Amino acid sequence: MYQNDFGWGTPLVVRSGNANKFDGRIYAYQGREREGSIDIELCLAPQSMTALESDQEFLEAVTEL
Repeated sequence: MYQNDFGWGTPLVVRSGNANKFDGRIYAYQGREREGSIDIELCLAPQSMTALESDQEFLEAVTEL
């Protein structure tokens, strides 16, 4: 996907668009750097995002990465 050039240069990011968006949907794409990298798009409803942002255990685990 990153090799496509429509006259604006190579893409910086790949997104799925508006179709099939629902809470918890995950898309995984080959990463821009290739060589085994991946890009992940996670769709969350506002209330799910709010719950994640206030989950201290989750935030601590993400910080350790």
